[in-house]
Amino acid sequence: MSSSVAALTVDGTLLTCKGVIARLETTFADLPAGSLARVLVNDVPNRIDVRAWVDRKGHRVVNELRQGDTFELLIAKGGVSVEHLASGALISRR
Repeated sequence: MSSSVAALTVDGTLLTCKGVIARLETTFADLPAGSLARVLVNDVPNRIDVRAWVDRKGHRVVNELRQGDTFELLIAKGGVSVEHLASGALISRR
């Protein structure tokens, strides 16, 4: 996954779950539909909460990568089809 495709990066590695979601709510709102955001979290509960937020808001996780304790999720903002980006979430380990 390359950060150059993402319109923005939300580094939630030092934030609580509420902090990550609050940051996503404010920064994602300004992006047009179909935009990509790279989200970094450093634990499983934050990863689960971000994925739940994505589902609730009608967005889509198009890729997921785990590097050690950090999860990197590439999220497409809802509103248009993003089928051309990926057929589903992928978790890989480096």
